[in-house]
Amino acid sequence: MLPIEALQERIEQSELGQEWSAHPLLERDVWSVEELGYSKQEGDILNCRNIHFEEFLLSWLKLLVKLTVLASVREKCNLANVKNKVSYLKKLDEFLITEGENQPELLTNSLLQKFVINGGKPRKQGTIIYVARLWTEEQWLKLSYTPLKYKKPVPKIEIIPEEVLHQIYEKFDLFPPPLERLFRLQLILGCRMGEMLKMPRQCLKKESDKWFLLRWVEKRQHWCFCEIHSLVAELVQEQQRFLDRQLGSDSDFDNLFCQVSISKKHGASGRGRFNEEPVYLSKLISNKTIHNWLRDFSEKADLKDKHGNRFHLKSHQLRRTKASIMAYCEAEDEYIAAVLGHGSLDMLPHYRKRSLERLEKEANTKGYVDMYGRVTSFKPRKRRSERLAELLKVNTPLGECHRPTMLGDCQYRYACLSCDHHRVTLEDKPKIETDIQHLQPDLEQAQTIGQERRVTEINRLLGLLKTRLQGLEKLASLKEEKKS
Repeated sequence: MLPIEALQERIEQSELGQEWSAHPLLERDVWSVEELGYSKQEGDILNCRNIHFEEFLLSWLKLLVKLTVLASVREKCNLANVKNKVSYLKKLDEFLITEGENQPELLTNSLLQKFVINGGKPRKQGTIIYVARLWTEEQWLKLSYTPLKYKKPVPKIEIIPEEVLHQIYEKFDLFPPPLERLFRLQLILGCRMGEMLKMPRQCLKKESDKWFLLRWVEKRQHWCFCEIHSLVAELVQEQQRFLDRQLGSDSDFDNLFCQVSISKKHGASGRGRFNEEPVYLSKLISNKTIHNWLRDFSEKADLKDKHGNRFHLKSHQLRRTKASIMAYCEAEDEYIAAVLGHGSLDMLPHYRKRSLERLEKEANTKGYVDMYGRVTSFKPRKRRSERLAELLKVNTPLGECHRPTMLGDCQYRYACLSCDHHRVTLEDKPKIETDIQHLQPDLEQAQTIGQERRVTEINRLLGLLKTRLQGLEKLASLKEEKKS
């Protein structure tokens, strides 16, 4: 058995332990978020003012969790991340008590895997991987853990269907004015809700005839100005004037959106959301309050999808709908990532996938035929770097080049009829028929004078043209069938 004294001795001998051995917080079981270096604003948004350790029953685990929190803060993890780690490790404490395995040396790989399997697998496993690395590296407790292999789920991209978005716009005025502006702005800007709530009251600036908005980018941990439309600036100014009227222009409340309360303790009548004018307070609105307003709005506005099912609106759906709209409009990946404040481009393919059906339907109105006479309904999308192809591609005398990469030289230069990437449409049919007519006299002349190589080449070209012509006739028939 490893007594708590032996564990403390190991900790004091470690690099971080020597630094934190006399840390005043280690003697307490309730830590305020501000003591950890987080702002009151961050705590208010998450509705988290303290990190609690008093419910941990295993003294050795409580000590390690406290050190884990200090290490996470040192690594600049956000408050939500720290809060989740403590929550999952509290579940580990409960699990070990239930299993009767209350000594640190009994924390085996199989026991940890059993804990991970029992609900909340991916995030719970992430916490165990983190602490196993940290505790082992610092030699506090040698922890061996082999991560379980899970099939990585495709990210669930929850966007608002068009029919629901139409209903939302029709019923937006059910919200109190500041909340209506908040949700409209989130849909326009594509910000995370936490970023919206951190937005400062004086967030606008104007340079010549252009407007810029100051916003916080969570993933990159910095403030930046982004250019906005003048109508968006008017919406922000409307909210600023609202705060001046409600809280006073000399109020020291420095955020664009304040608390919207329907509680009796704040002076409201208590008749519930959408049934009375709420009370506006000089404090930040929390994520939980936002969630409750959107939940009740879904019921009050009777939001339903095309199948008649209740649609439950959430704040992140507004942001993801913005991303999906930009993807549908074929905005550049880097631009979408910049607008949404993504740390990487990893999520962009998933947003693009959601608009694929609509793109295919639009492509169907034109239709293509390849060199083998096959009808293809979808024009391949070039990657973002390949948009330069529009400037560099070789002009073809017939049809379009759908070669994926046009940045290098083409082995089929001026011989597009022999290329797999060449496509023709019904608009090209008259040209193909004309080319076939022009090649026929050339073929007869070559046959007359015995030019075998020329005869072979003309026949090859005629074959390629006739195959495309047959494909176009098939495409025309398909379009006629759709019309009828």
